[in-house]
Amino acid sequence: MKARSVIHISIIGLLFIVLIQLGGMIYAYKAQMKVAEQSLNKYFWMAFTETVDDMVNNLPYPDGTVVSVIYFPHRLGLNQNEFSQVGAQQTAQTLRKVYKQKKFPLAKLDSVLQGKLEHAYIKGNVTVERFNTDTGEILESTHSDIHANSTAITSEKAFIYKEKGEAVRAIVVFPFGDVMQNVLLLFVVTFLLLGVVVYALVLQMKSLIGQQHNLRKQQQDFYTLAEQMRIPVSEIVSEMPHETWEVIEKKSTVLLGMTEKTLSNAKAEALLEPTRRKIPLKAFSVTSIAGLLLLLSVWAVYVYHISYRQMELRAQEHFEKMFYEETYYNRYISFLTANKGVGEAVKVTGITPYVDRVVKNFRKLYLDKGYHIWRNNVVVYHVDSKFDESYQLHAAYIMQDSINNNARTPITFSLQFADSVFGGELRKAGVSDEIDIHQMKYPSQEVIGSVVNPHVGIMDMTTKLIPLNKDSTECVRGIVRSPQKSIIASIWYMLLPLGITFLFMCACVYFQIRIWYVQRKLKQFQKDFTYSMIHDMKSPLSSIMMGAHILVSGKLTDKPEKMEKYKQVIIDECEHLLALSGRVLMLTQIERGELELHKEVIPLAPLLKDITEKYLLKATKEVHFIIRCEETCSVYADIFCLREIFGNLIDNAIKYSKDEVEIILSCEEVAGSTLIKVRDNGIGIPLKEQWKIFNKFERLSANNRKSGISGFGLGLSYVLQVMKAHDGMISVESVEGSYSEFTMRFPLN
Repeated sequence: MKARSVIHISIIGLLFIVLIQLGGMIYAYKAQMKVAEQSLNKYFWMAFTETVDDMVNNLPYPDGTVVSVIYFPHRLGLNQNEFSQVGAQQTAQTLRKVYKQKKFPLAKLDSVLQGKLEHAYIKGNVTVERFNTDTGEILESTHSDIHANSTAITSEKAFIYKEKGEAVRAIVVFPFGDVMQNVLLLFVVTFLLLGVVVYALVLQMKSLIGQQHNLRKQQQDFYTLAEQMRIPVSEIVSEMPHETWEVIEKKSTVLLGMTEKTLSNAKAEALLEPTRRKIPLKAFSVTSIAGLLLLLSVWAVYVYHISYRQMELRAQEHFEKMFYEETYYNRYISFLTANKGVGEAVKVTGITPYVDRVVKNFRKLYLDKGYHIWRNNVVVYHVDSKFDESYQLHAAYIMQDSINNNARTPITFSLQFADSVFGGELRKAGVSDEIDIHQMKYPSQEVIGSVVNPHVGIMDMTTKLIPLNKDSTECVRGIVRSPQKSIIASIWYMLLPLGITFLFMCACVYFQIRIWYVQRKLKQFQKDFTYSMIHDMKSPLSSIMMGAHILVSGKLTDKPEKMEKYKQVIIDECEHLLALSGRVLMLTQIERGELELHKEVIPLAPLLKDITEKYLLKATKEVHFIIRCEETCSVYADIFCLREIFGNLIDNAIKYSKDEVEIILSCEEVAGSTLIKVRDNGIGIPLKEQWKIFNKFERLSANNRKSGISGFGLGLSYVLQVMKAHDGMISVESVEGSYSEFTMRFPLN
């Protein structure tokens, strides 16, 4: 992937993360407000019922006096809580209408509600309003300075005088800063750290782009130098028969100066690169990424903690519902069946005249006509009735006390019944984790009964204890085994942005590692390139200049053998430079589409024999050539290009081999093509390197440098480009440490 593309993707990714985080925050805020609204309704009705019950108990009648009757048809299908809500509203209206209570105690309702909200970890400014449902007019408020706004939630309304349209409701205002303080703080810090990571990545990419630009410039300078060198070197070769050593020395000095200038520019760029980096990007990036990872972990733990607490409240609510159903449908019905007429939940000692009239009318209107009616008495009962959990739990405690005080034989709590109900309630709520019920002694915490396992694991969630008797020496509790899966599933909308942020961070880490690797590779590449320029360009020119200088001096006039040796050195170095320049020129022509091929049918056997004989004459190692080629085998190609291809492959075979070299050259015509293979017994090519050896400048490596093998890596790139120009192809098969075999396929004429 291109460096600029990585920069653009990183910036776009950062913006995308910001949008995802903002979306997650908004979704989380709405979800929290919805949960808070449900909780407010729940605790509002608890507080309203408790307030109405307190009003009833303050009437001037003895305990057990029925002051009102609440009822509704069975066909409405109301559950116990809904029945409680309807009954509390009917009772409130009866107190105002019949018993002439002047006004509803809003302050009492406000106080009770605030206590219950604090118990549920709901923090906010609370006000309770009495208002007219027809006109919306606020008739009375406990805190007139608190009004509904965008961060407020309003409870359901409870009628206190339906005929006049009077109702009460609660409003909880959450200061946005308090609600989102932790989330906003985490978001801002996360965004800053992400910005730092992306900024460091962008700086690294810019540094990499600059490094790549310098290398391209260095390579282009080399191209230019190699092309400019061709004519002067050819002139040096042409001056050799005339032995004009002064001219040769002068030309070689000029070429050496050009090479030195190119080398100096390359070295200056290499030295300039580290000084440009004022910030230690590696340490900067690692620190930022580590901080971001830590922050994401803190955020995930924070979100999980909030969700765990909410699930605890839901589990407690379902456990209380289970306790009511077990108390009523199991123990209380069993108690009534076994103890007929003994020990009602609340003993009735009398009724008021109003209730007497209602009961008589009730019988005439409903019972005598056969209607199915759910009915309950409202009885004065001078106790401090606290609806701290729910009306169901309050009713269950009353029934349980009646059972414990009046049962002729003990009626025990059924763990199996409770387990069935508790599990069913949790499954309805989407919690499919394993559950258990423990019956235990208090305060010793000794488990005296359990459905599955008496032990509680470190990952298990437990409900609060519910007493089974008045002195609380026996209690029950619910266990949700390892609810982490359900909790995580319930907060996916918060974990999704965190997951995306984590993946983005991993991508940044990946790209930074890739950048460090590429930068290190390019730095080594630049060193090796400079080394090759010194070895393959500067050293030959130095040899030519030195040889010409010695020959000019006349010191070897009486030493013809040494003179011939110096002449041969100059000729060999010129041929080396001309070959290098020729490859560069031809590659340039191929890239520009300017290469002209002069194809002809070339017999391969005599060509291979001629090439191998020349290599045997100048070889510095022991080289053996094996030619497997029929006399009739030929190829349709450009003779100059073909010689260059063979020269490159044989040069490489000799370079990358041990002291004794065996090179097999084979040719055959197969399926409309001429196949030519060059196989050696050299050091081979690692499999992971084989795909890139045909790229320009890819042959350079620190290992080559240490072994003394130099070059610009143009040979195989040249071979590949020439084969493509001939509409042919080349492939390689190699085993590291054993052999390499290059196969060329030329189409027949």
